[in-house]
Amino acid sequence: MSLDKNKYRTIKTSQLKPFLVREIRENILEKIKQNIRDNGYYDSRVLTVVKRNGDYIVVDGCHRLQALNDLGIEEVPCRIYEENEGDLYKLAITGNIAEETFAKMDLFDYLDVIKRLRVEGYTQKEIGEKLGWGEDKVFNHNKILNEIPTQNLDFCKLYQINRVGKKPTNVEFDFTEGWFRNSGLYELSEKYQLECLQDFVSDKCKWTNQKLTKETKKYKKWQEFIEFAGKNLHNSEFDLENIIDLIENNSFKSLEQLESKINDLNRKAKNKLICGDALIELENLEDASIDVVITDPPYGIGYNCNFGKYKDHITKKGMVNDNETDSLELLEQTCEILSRKTKPNAHIYIFSGWQNSPEFRNIIGKYFEVKNIIIWSKGGGFIGDLEYSWGNCYEMIIYAIKGKRPVNKRTADIISIPKISSNDLIHPTQKPIELIEKLLEVSAQPADTICDCFMGSGSTVKAVKRFENLNYIGIEIDRETFEKAEVFING
Repeated sequence: MSLDKNKYRTIKTSQLKPFLVREIRENILEKIKQNIRDNGYYDSRVLTVVKRNGDYIVVDGCHRLQALNDLGIEEVPCRIYEENEGDLYKLAITGNIAEETFAKMDLFDYLDVIKRLRVEGYTQKEIGEKLGWGEDKVFNHNKILNEIPTQNLDFCKLYQINRVGKKPTNVEFDFTEGWFRNSGLYELSEKYQLECLQDFVSDKCKWTNQKLTKETKKYKKWQEFIEFAGKNLHNSEFDLENIIDLIENNSFKSLEQLESKINDLNRKAKNKLICGDALIELENLEDASIDVVITDPPYGIGYNCNFGKYKDHITKKGMVNDNETDSLELLEQTCEILSRKTKPNAHIYIFSGWQNSPEFRNIIGKYFEVKNIIIWSKGGGFIGDLEYSWGNCYEMIIYAIKGKRPVNKRTADIISIPKISSNDLIHPTQKPIELIEKLLEVSAQPADTICDCFMGSGSTVKAVKRFENLNYIGIEIDRETFEKAEVFING
């Protein structure tokens, strides 16, 4: 384009108006001001100005103009274009990508320009002409504006390289159009986009492309699961929040697991207290209907306590099937049945004494994957052989899983809760409700069915009832014990 003979002039800074195609970056502004303080302002660093309707519009050099105004410098050399000699946007962008510019245009600058041109009514083709881009490139940048909410772009902008001054975290990254296009973020909701971006930044923006794709796929799966749950829950107003918590805790590895939980919530399984033989009553239950087993079978040690003062004390009462042969055979048959009655993904807790714990573990391991031996530290007041043994102050809980059901929270495998005073027992081996609650906190999910097939005092069922939206099945063979348990559970 031709320039008039007066194309270079010194103009008062007060007469100049900035044409801001991008934001003023404070860190760049400070660099320019410090450079001027140290070295003065070089006349060769002219501002590019378009004369329009009597105004002087600065299209290249807006950072420098702001620095000059801040420093009180009253005039500056300019290169003047007449209004018909150049498009404001083209001149501004050309200047801002020049080699000598302090801070070149980045993704967010171009997005701001495109957004502004869209508001002004320019078509995608016309925007491309102003930027010197093909339509595909404009389309891809428009995609970011259409798919990534402003709030999330603003978050990224905080960490864009050369955007801001030094941060305490020293986290910087060059967000580009290609990064967004290949990230998978477009398929996520605003909430999950932001969570993914926050995770990315918390890892100092060091994710590989493979890691980024893996994370966005995880959020996409959560999104799809939540949508499925919202459509299929009968009582979504009350149940959906709990389901979302479980989804975001990676509790469901497949849609089938989620669907099973939704069916439980919709069905609202009926609670059962049954007086009968565990082997018979368990067979009467529906297959794959139990989520968590917490039970305390006979240990096979001929339990008898010398602690009670009187011969009719509850601790001196023996238990059915409490010799070694019967107890191990009973456990074997019980585990076989439970392997069919538990869901494809389930948790199993079986109490054990130290005497037969290896045999218990071997039997349980045939049907489930043993994960831990949990120690219940129950404190002093030792029962058992008072003359010849150390005082026993712990019991074991064999924890096993079926399938791939994760825990709600990872907890230490030693639980310290005092045992129940012998004066308060209604069963010789009664467990504290607080102990059962600890197990439920780790394993129970809303609408789960919890089974105790050797119910005894009913501590497991009473603990289950303290949780909202849990179901229970309690089985006890001894009629007298069962009746006492009923009173205890409902008391």
